[in-house]
Amino acid sequence: MNIQRYIARITVLLATLLMLNACSDEHTNEYFADNSHTLLRVSLSHFSAEGQAQPVSGENRIERMDAYLFEDGILTEYHPQLIAESENSYKLDLQRRAGALYVLANAETGLVPEIGLLTEVDFCQQTLTVADGHVQPFLTGQIKLTGQAVSSIPLTLKHGAARLDFRIRVAGSFSVHQFGVRSAAKQTFVLPQTDIQTPQGAEKEDILLTFDPGLKQDSAAIMYLYEQANPDLKVYVKAEMDGTTYEMEQPLPEVLKRNTIYTITLRKDLSGAHLVVEEWAKGEDTELIPSLDSRLTVDRSASQLPDDVQVADGGSTLIFPHNATEVLLAVDCDDELEMLPLEGYPLTVEPVTQARGIEGKNLFRIRKLLYPPGHASDEASLQFHRKGLDNSYPEDHIRLVLQANPTQMEGLLDFDLQNYAHRFDHYIDNELATITLPEGKEIFAEFTEGEDPWMKIAPQEEGSNVYRVLAGWKPNDPTANGRVQEARIVIRNKADGSAREAYTVSRRNYGLPVTWLHGVWWCKYNARGNSKSFDDQILSSDDPAVKAGTTVFNYLRDCTIDEFYDLWGWAYQGGRTQGMQVVVQDSVAVLDGFTTSSNTHMNKLEPTTLAPDGYEVPSMEEFNRMFDATDYVWVMWNGTHTLKNPWEGHSKIQREQRRRNDLVIDELALSDLIYIAMKSPDFTQYEPVVWYGPSAQWNTSGIYHGHYNNILFTVYSPTGSGWYFNGSMAGLYLTQNGAGVHDTRILRFKKSPVEYIYGEE
Repeated sequence: MNIQRYIARITVLLATLLMLNACSDEHTNEYFADNSHTLLRVSLSHFSAEGQAQPVSGENRIERMDAYLFEDGILTEYHPQLIAESENSYKLDLQRRAGALYVLANAETGLVPEIGLLTEVDFCQQTLTVADGHVQPFLTGQIKLTGQAVSSIPLTLKHGAARLDFRIRVAGSFSVHQFGVRSAAKQTFVLPQTDIQTPQGAEKEDILLTFDPGLKQDSAAIMYLYEQANPDLKVYVKAEMDGTTYEMEQPLPEVLKRNTIYTITLRKDLSGAHLVVEEWAKGEDTELIPSLDSRLTVDRSASQLPDDVQVADGGSTLIFPHNATEVLLAVDCDDELEMLPLEGYPLTVEPVTQARGIEGKNLFRIRKLLYPPGHASDEASLQFHRKGLDNSYPEDHIRLVLQANPTQMEGLLDFDLQNYAHRFDHYIDNELATITLPEGKEIFAEFTEGEDPWMKIAPQEEGSNVYRVLAGWKPNDPTANGRVQEARIVIRNKADGSAREAYTVSRRNYGLPVTWLHGVWWCKYNARGNSKSFDDQILSSDDPAVKAGTTVFNYLRDCTIDEFYDLWGWAYQGGRTQGMQVVVQDSVAVLDGFTTSSNTHMNKLEPTTLAPDGYEVPSMEEFNRMFDATDYVWVMWNGTHTLKNPWEGHSKIQREQRRRNDLVIDELALSDLIYIAMKSPDFTQYEPVVWYGPSAQWNTSGIYHGHYNNILFTVYSPTGSGWYFNGSMAGLYLTQNGAGVHDTRILRFKKSPVEYIYGEE
């Protein structure tokens, strides 16, 4: 040995000792070799699944086998293309008696085996690269020799790649068009590493197999992949099932192991189509090998299953219908089973302990709640532990499929699983949901005795199986005080009324007093206090005019001055929902809380901004149905005016005005306070709309402008237009005037459009 080679050998030896060992420690046995004729006895570690060897034709074929002997971390012998003397026995004439013997089969790495120069570290770091999307199958083995003589050396060869098997578990017609893997590493280490890893800088690629015609049966070894640590690895399948095309992806394990089968199962049952990835471990290196023969299944003969509960996947799956169901499940298993906790599902599962005396029977009672419309299907894994074993295993389970309700629902309703109810803690009307019924079902609304039919269920169109759930409104409802209204949506079999499902819907029933004029339900009273709060408004359940047996127009004449002031003295400014009341400051009538810093034009706000639920500010066009006349409208006089644009042929508006002169606030008399009734002579069944309220305030001078009746109306108008009582008491008239951002306005709502009106007299 020359001096350079000697130095190199010493250097590599030290490096090797520092790194301990570049390859994983698989020298499980020690054997002795002499320099005589030696046989290498090869056994194969087959790909295995379900506890049994699962070889595919050709995958164990050995085309070429090479042997490498390392001593003290340096290659000392290289034996290429070993010759088979008999089945699984190869001639190996070793010259050395000790060291680490490596055998590679079908592995063309391109590494030059230079005796005396190639280090064991470099040898263990060599890689293979995918060529043209094809993973090169290869096998490796290694053993430690001690130097004593033996005539044969036993060696186990293991596959250097992982195998993907594809199984199809689909009922009905199907055809698989593509199977692929996304982001597969193109390189792998030839020999096992201490920790599974992907070579640094390894490129990734998508591998796609296309089947024409489509694949219609299981395919073992559909693809091989190199061992790799790769969080991006996914399997992809494109298949047509029962006329529908599905594209599915499912992550593969982040660590893909050599000599291991990964089974990808395409499933389609009543819960939908999906992929299941299952790892079958490496035989002798694995503590437990899943076995389909020993996997838990449903014992159909011992179980008590309703007709609508299905057993699938060879007995490993129970499929529950949407309705409330109880089953007695017998699990076929020779071991006694203990149930592991199952939480987060509408299920209760309990062991039936009194039946344990029956040999081989594991009985469990499962109670499943009703799944209401709108809840998606779900799956649960009912996990068991075999009594007497230290560990629990994922394979020991029964899969539970919880089917969705065949009645479909979209919209605002979402029924909980405790009370099957949806509770609106506020007033709401119009469409709550659309419900699509399956064949043979009927739907209707049900109310407790004495409750108004506030909810309506009607087909979307004649003959349709799609129904709309509508919440309605009752004008001037004397019970609309914020009480809770309830109704039930009932779904049942049309033929005999069986399989009844009932779902509760509730809301808070609020209402403001209204009267009708030219297609608009006008509120009778101005807003007061917090304009968005029903608690501050006059409710239809407590209408003072109704309680007095009269109209608002007459009530304003007959009520006490305190009652009049409480109605008359409110106005609003900007975007503030809190109203301002007329008070006296320094002997001047002003609105308490008025500010010159307001920069919001009330008429440009969205119509619902200031209103309670179900109400809004009337639009300019709706005010025009009452105000927009062909000539001046002198509101200080009684009279009739003609509309420029008659509403559906009705053009006349009759007016009547009155005054109050008895309001005194802090010794300041506010006299000549006008209130004006307007109505159509064509609709005498409705009482008039009555206008009242304080003048607008636009600066600190207050609301007095020669009188207190320059009323500015809140009108919904994106352009900022509006209506105003202009002029003096000798010439007070209606005019279009949107005013400015500082101006205060009275606030009168209308009922927002509602599709279903009930209880109208």
